[in-house]
Amino acid sequence: MNKHQTALSTSAAICLVALLLSGCGESDLLSLQEQELEAARLESGELAADPANPDVENGSQEDVSNPHMELSDYELVFADDFRDDSLDPSKWNTTLSWGPDLLIHDQLQYYVDSQTNPGFGYDPFSFDGEQLSILASETPESLRASANEQPWLSGVLTTAGKFDFQYGYVEARMQVPQGQGVWPAFWMLGSDYTDVKPELYVMEFDGSRAESIFLNYRYEDESGQINDTLRWEESFVAAATGFHQYGVAWSPGELLFYIDRQPRYRIIGERVASQDMYLILNLAMGGVWPGPVGQTTGSPVALVIDYVRAYQLKE
Repeated sequence: MNKHQTALSTSAAICLVALLLSGCGESDLLSLQEQELEAARLESGELAADPANPDVENGSQEDVSNPHMELSDYELVFADDFRDDSLDPSKWNTTLSWGPDLLIHDQLQYYVDSQTNPGFGYDPFSFDGEQLSILASETPESLRASANEQPWLSGVLTTAGKFDFQYGYVEARMQVPQGQGVWPAFWMLGSDYTDVKPELYVMEFDGSRAESIFLNYRYEDESGQINDTLRWEESFVAAATGFHQYGVAWSPGELLFYIDRQPRYRIIGERVASQDMYLILNLAMGGVWPGPVGQTTGSPVALVIDYVRAYQLKE
């Protein structure tokens, strides 16, 4: 366990509030309370909460204090700027915790574990001295059997067993690819995923919808069901046009999502994760959410990562 651990109440009552802040300058954001949140827009109807599920409540507008992300009160606890010509094995795994053979969400890629199988015949990780690219390519016929007949080869990075943390701010600067069926994501899982199942998506992107970024939090309710009502579609036309910073500030009972250090989406409530979590970055292809890979989607496609950093509040 890392520092700043605070147990959340186990009361059955829960309030999960989504708050979108848009169209505001920094001065507007800092004076939201005085302006009675005129610059804030609550889109509760778009949350698609299940009225039969009392575990989710759209709630009401809330003030967001210190909305512009400032890091002066934080200390860096994890960082990789990918300036070398290979991955740092002390920081990263190149396979998911459940291995490459378990397929999820009907995705079409096979994640090549280049650390334990360097002779596979395809390396999805490319370095140029400035950034890391995760490359997804169509599987050549010679590798189809090794790739469990999956039509695409790609890569995933996780810090499972090497870095996890509880509470703080995490951020990645990335450029996402476009194309039908392209599904890059930057997310977090509970370190003991067999016991509790929060999934915190700092960002995920449907390559055919270049005007939107998706921010998502999935959690297990009291009945043991995974609740997925808290996905937020954020209009962000610049997503696929260059590098952007995607981050989340995580504190007891609160998640505040940022794009380019500006707040976009807020969740509060007792279901916000309180256990250690680890980082995942991946480039999936196809699946139940983005649909099949389109004929015009090129090969390879690249998720380009400039850096990944995690911070915690100074003592």
